[in-house]
Amino acid sequence: MLAAAAVAGLTVAGAPAAGAAPSAAGDAVTASVWRNVALTGTYTIRDDEGIFAAGTYCNGNIASEGWVNEVRTPSVWWETTCGGEIRVEKHVSAETDAGGGVMIYVTLRFYEGTNDTNTDLDAEYNFNRYVPAGQTSTVSEITLRNGENGGKDWAKLNLVLHNNR
Repeated sequence: MLAAAAVAGLTVAGAPAAGAAPSAAGDAVTASVWRNVALTGTYTIRDDEGIFAAGTYCNGNIASEGWVNEVRTPSVWWETTCGGEIRVEKHVSAETDAGGGVMIYVTLRFYEGTNDTNTDLDAEYNFNRYVPAGQTSTVSEITLRNGENGGKDWAKLNLVLHNNR
């Protein structure tokens, strides 16, 4: 039986002004380069275990975005669940440069346990990509596998990183 997984909504934060006002002490504050970064793509997850979910496949679209400037603390930009016991998360941070380019840091996490809120981390994959202003970068088929049951529970993701103007 095929099951559809819920896809987290698109999150957009408003971009602050490009530069900050000088402090009361008269110190000059340098202008920052703000960029709108988006990560889009598709996923397929297989949950092989469980009484009711055995052989469940979930698939859908990945969509998240946010405004970044200089360094952004890693945070969860997207997550989804499958079969009642698998959760996949995408954590993102980024760093801009003066030319409008952005280095995007991504951590993908695969949790598999007795429910979809478990903390049993079974796979993690980290990568980063530099994306020039106004361009995209494609990351093809990243596979995260649960090593505890011979890799029969897995998630495959295809991502496109966008550095929007």
